[in-house]
Amino acid sequence: MRWLAVVDRAREIVESYEGGVTLRQVMYRLVCEGVLPHTPSMYRHLSSHLAQARREGRFPDLIDTLREVHVPPAWPYAAAFLRDALDWFALDRTEGQRPVYVAAEKDTIRQMFTTWLAEYGIPVLVVRGFASQSYAEVVRRRTARHGRATLLWCGHFDASGAEISGAPRTAAAKSAGSC
Repeated sequence: MRWLAVVDRAREIVESYEGGVTLRQVMYRLVCEGVLPHTPSMYRHLSSHLAQARREGRFPDLIDTLREVHVPPAWPYAAAFLRDALDWFALDRTEGQRPVYVAAEKDTIRQMFTTWLAEYGIPVLVVRGFASQSYAEVVRRRTARHGRATLLWCGHFDASGAEISGAPRTAAAKSAGSC
């Protein structure tokens, strides 16, 4: 494997996105392009090489949706809080309309969807494979006053395509995956 070329292509992929990208998104793009095989060991190798390139300052940061530093909000003085509070205020742009939700199966695309949809006030759900009943209840309560919600499902982005419901089962389709 020519890792220098793989890292260079991965950098191009990351830089083509607005709002950041996850390691998994980079992996899927590289798999779709035929640069890397879709195997767990190749994913670990890619992670290791990109982490090394980031430590050396040769690669941009990636989004890590699993780890977060939990810092309580604080401001140096009340006026700073009030200034920041203005940025939080927004009217409900969907008020009086049938609610629209975009649901993504994978957390890897959350940043992309929230970046695109925030200005329109459209909520993004990430179900990580399966929606919990608690999650479904939150949406049910939010949409109760408007009747049924419109749900746009953006699901299974597994580059192998093996788990896509209703996917063709021909040998060619299996080898082509969902790229």
